[in-house]
Amino acid sequence: MSLLIKNVILDGKKKDIFIEGNKIKKIGDNLNLRATEKIDGKKEKAIIPGLINCHTHAAMSLFRGYGDDLPLKEWLEKKIWSAEAKLTEEDVYWGTKLDCLEMIKSGTTCFNDMYWYQESAIEAVKEMNLRAIIGLAMIDFLPIGSKKNIERTYKKLETKELEPITLSLAPHAIYSVSRENLIWAKNFAEKNNLILHTHLSETEQEVKDCLKKFKMRPVEYLDKIGFLNKNCILAHSIWLNDKEIEILAKRKCSVVYNPCSNMKLASGIFPYKKTKEAEINVVLGTDGSASNNSLDMFSEMKFASLLQKIKEKNPITAPAREIFEAATKNGAKALKINAGEIKEGKLADLILIDLNQVSFQPGYSLISDIVFSTNGNCVSDVICNGKILMRERKIEGEEKIKKEATKRARNLTI
Repeated sequence: MSLLIKNVILDGKKKDIFIEGNKIKKIGDNLNLRATEKIDGKKEKAIIPGLINCHTHAAMSLFRGYGDDLPLKEWLEKKIWSAEAKLTEEDVYWGTKLDCLEMIKSGTTCFNDMYWYQESAIEAVKEMNLRAIIGLAMIDFLPIGSKKNIERTYKKLETKELEPITLSLAPHAIYSVSRENLIWAKNFAEKNNLILHTHLSETEQEVKDCLKKFKMRPVEYLDKIGFLNKNCILAHSIWLNDKEIEILAKRKCSVVYNPCSNMKLASGIFPYKKTKEAEINVVLGTDGSASNNSLDMFSEMKFASLLQKIKEKNPITAPAREIFEAATKNGAKALKINAGEIKEGKLADLILIDLNQVSFQPGYSLISDIVFSTNGNCVSDVICNGKILMRERKIEGEEKIKKEATKRARNLTI
């Protein structure tokens, strides 16, 4: 399999890109190499790395718009958990397909997930040809989130060919997973070289409860039990004090900034300036599409920057280039994938953007336009792992996915 992309704008210049297998083989001018497939950008399309969504709950697209405008606790207890109790493997399969469809349409080529029925999710992701890190979710009060189920599922999946999907271990949070199980999760992840993906300090109440129960804050608690290391991806991480930020920097953890979900649920504002100053790897994520309600990383980038500017009362805070990198190369670093940049030898996870759209006029700065001016509808073509997933905004089987997912969603929420 090979692909020749002609006449695209890369870093302000017209270039050709040759992809062989799943990697970028050659970037140059006027390449005339034989390829299985060809895309001609006609100097009307820019090419950028595929966006990387570092915190999702795939299949929660089935609950988009269900129970909006409620406090987090009430939203979970009165709406989401009761609906999730009805979930079947087939529901997760179609919900994940709907998530993948939305992500492809808006330029995401890789996502880091935490949800149930991982085998069904993997089947859906493989069929959609996206790159994903699928988390083996852990929670104390559900059999599906038990150590026993995680070990069974991992044993079953580790022998299968999952590429471009990898597995992670995803203990839900410090308030839903016991000390014993968090330690077990850390050891299991370390033994099997897995990323650890968990929620951290999403709400002020979580911090208060931790102080009451353990006489220390969440980061201090996780550090004391030996949980934190360079393989940790910590979603939300809003309510951090200076000491906690210092610990996270020392342990080389990555933290996920989820601006839209954080605002929608009124959880708080992520401490972007302090985490960046501490040289912590800051990445972007949408959270689930039930609490966002979008998986559009272009919108996430815009809110990520604007929210920090108003928080700090400083227009220089969270500049476009930094936020763009949080959605690309920083995410690749956190997820340990050879992507996030357009360079020879990197994975061919790329998206083409239609520069004819009005949001790109008059075109002083592509990165500024990407972060501040446009949305996912600017994406015309998507390539992931060297395969074309979308051409001119057309994806095979799209209507069937939307129809089946909508039908299943209605059955879960009535």
